[in-house]
Amino acid sequence: MRWSVVGSAAAVAAIICHAQVVFAQGNGRGNAFGHYKSTVSAASNPSAPAGGSIAGTGVRNFGSWLDDASIMDVGSGFVGFGFGLFKTPVYREVDLPTIDSGIAVHRRVQLGMSVPYYRATVPGNAVVHGFGDVYLSAKIQLREATATRAGFGLIPMIEVLGVQPLDGSSRVTWALPASIELQREGWRVYGTAGYFSRGAMFASGALELEVSRRTWLNGAISQSYSVHHDDLSAALGLHKARTDVSGGVTFALRPDVGVYGSLGRTISARDDNSATMMFNTGVTLGFR
Repeated sequence: MRWSVVGSAAAVAAIICHAQVVFAQGNGRGNAFGHYKSTVSAASNPSAPAGGSIAGTGVRNFGSWLDDASIMDVGSGFVGFGFGLFKTPVYREVDLPTIDSGIAVHRRVQLGMSVPYYRATVPGNAVVHGFGDVYLSAKIQLREATATRAGFGLIPMIEVLGVQPLDGSSRVTWALPASIELQREGWRVYGTAGYFSRGAMFASGALELEVSRRTWLNGAISQSYSVHHDDLSAALGLHKARTDVSGGVTFALRPDVGVYGSLGRTISARDDNSATMMFNTGVTLGFR
């Protein structure tokens, strides 16, 4: 399985983009599910057909990105440090640290980078560790979200995979998400849809509620579809689509420091790629 979901620390960047921001202003990438980007293949799957008699890689490519359409003030930015835990029926991964960062370089352009360091285990195998998938992104705001109209943005990005794909293709790929955001008093909704060049389409959305001047609750849902046909993946019973949900809380310790936590899982048909638990937590520091 190759899949990716992004932006743990950036969830709290929405409220700490600079020291004088009004909490929950809506800047940053919004809620996300964490950084889980390792590969579960037929080689580590005890149910894989023997003898290599079926053509294919035994890998489903999934990808998801969740972001809003807001941009921080020019010169403002954030750096986040997080911890993530991801479990499937046959696989476990710990991401520590995950590092997210972003900076606004123009009133309509925000640059971002995401890097995790993972430790992965499959029962009966040695622990594998290293840098996971790296994301370099540029959020381009097409229209600002206000109290009376929706905002829109494009988020072109480069993805550098942490491991070589089993089919021998390049580790450097691209993705093109597009985002929408609607803001109202005390709450907002936003969503993202797009395509990963390694073979995944996705759509995701989130609802964020302000419960106090320093606390926000959020819930998110994401669906990804693997567009490439793979006979071995089908023989292994790996589904071409998956749906994940998560819920979390963000708390501002002060205007430029926030902490967050979220918990989620796959709710679609279960297979060896399904997430039985997705947990992430961390701290984000804002700067100007």
